[in-house]
Amino acid sequence: MDKMISTVNGEVIITNDGATILNKMEVLQPATNILVELSKSQDSAAGDGTTTVVVIAGALLKECQSLLSNGIHPTVISDSLHKACAKAIIS
Repeated sequence: MDKMISTVNGEVIITNDGATILNKMEVLQPATNILVELSKSQDSAAGDGTTTVVVIAGALLKECQSLLSNGIHPTVISDSLHKACAKAIIS
């Protein structure tokens, strides 16, 4: 599905590429900036899947926020994510 983006200077862009959309956004929040960089990295590595990695990362961040709200220490969350990643790579 195509999306229409209007930039600050009035330029109109029509695209269905998640990386293009994120590149045109003015990002101020640090966590959002990380998602934009993740998208760029995915695009340069594979040329596709930019929206998918942002959606997955967003879902992981949402769950991390829930864990933090339940009093789980950030180090425990980070270590657990690293262990899960290692298991996923080996499997």
